[in-house]
Amino acid sequence: MAFLKSDEERAERARLEEERRQRDENPARRFEYHVLRVGTKARAEGQLNELGAKGWQLVQVIETEGHLAFYLERELVPSG
Repeated sequence: MAFLKSDEERAERARLEEERRQRDENPARRFEYHVLRVGTKARAEGQLNELGAKGWQLVQVIETEGHLAFYLERELVPSG
């Protein structure tokens, strides 16, 4: 029957699920996020440059409810 998986397929799936669980518990990289909202007529370059100088990276911009939302992220550096 095509629906039954072989022992090798089940073992491989279990191995991949365990690897994913370990990555989720101890990710190698961590990020934090920030949303900058400005009116559609406002200029955001100054604020974006200031955030960029602090390590923030722009990942998306959307226009919603009369303003622009700038989504930024930066990687958290492990302490120690």
